[in-house]
Amino acid sequence: MIDIVSLSGGRTSGYLAHIKKEQNPDTEFIFMDTGAEHPKTYEFIRNIVEHWKIKLTCLRVIPNPEMNKPSTYEILSVNQIGPDLEPWKRMLSKYGHPYVGGAFCTDRMKTVPFIKYCDEHFGRGNYTTWLGMRIDEPKRISPKPSIRYLAEISDFEKQDVINWWKEQPFDLDIHEHLGNCVFCIKKSLQKVALATKDEPEMAAQFMQILQDFDTKPDKVMYRSNTSLEQVIALFSDTGRDELASRMTSMRQYDTGSCSESCEAFGGQMGFDFSMEAA
Repeated sequence: MIDIVSLSGGRTSGYLAHIKKEQNPDTEFIFMDTGAEHPKTYEFIRNIVEHWKIKLTCLRVIPNPEMNKPSTYEILSVNQIGPDLEPWKRMLSKYGHPYVGGAFCTDRMKTVPFIKYCDEHFGRGNYTTWLGMRIDEPKRISPKPSIRYLAEISDFEKQDVINWWKEQPFDLDIHEHLGNCVFCIKKSLQKVALATKDEPEMAAQFMQILQDFDTKPDKVMYRSNTSLEQVIALFSDTGRDELASRMTSMRQYDTGSCSESCEAFGGQMGFDFSMEAA
């Protein structure tokens, strides 16, 4: 049975990668690239590969233009991945944008191509997928024969993972509101707004891609039936530091934390106001 770690690009899955590499040098590692991560997430992934000498396969979905036809994938090197939004464009062109209550983006861009690649290269039923869910995240752990979790081999909780990374020669150097896809629909409106204030050029690029490739006429994606433009407008009179401070007081913001990542098999996660740089 082959062990495969699904590397999300966050701290917890990075810690899992370290453990599995130490336990079993033959472990395979896969990163599903949405093209929508923060540049420092890609830097973090490249550091993991360089420092730990892991064999990382980077996949991007290639949807079949015909409906009800299965997607395939392309394989990229770790130096080819980056925030160009290419997989996001492909998904928009076929399915339109995801939305609260219809977060199919994880399945389309991560789960489907992950399974297809693994079945083709390792054989269906011949591999076990490892995910970076910690022991303090019981709601995210759904026992299945072919899926195992960090919680099974480590008693580390969120703060333990953060402290562990502080002792390493590199770390994921972003605030938690920039973790996972920068403008992820699972984030609170405050986190999305703060991300646009910190990365205005990325926000402009994201909105342009929606304008150019989205097949759905409306742009409603976020909570409270809002578009990204509306989220920006809602917080236009709120300064960056004021918004961050407000979120801290409301316990919606925890710099450097890593409580939740967007995993390829994270359908059980649902929506959570604590989407962070896991």
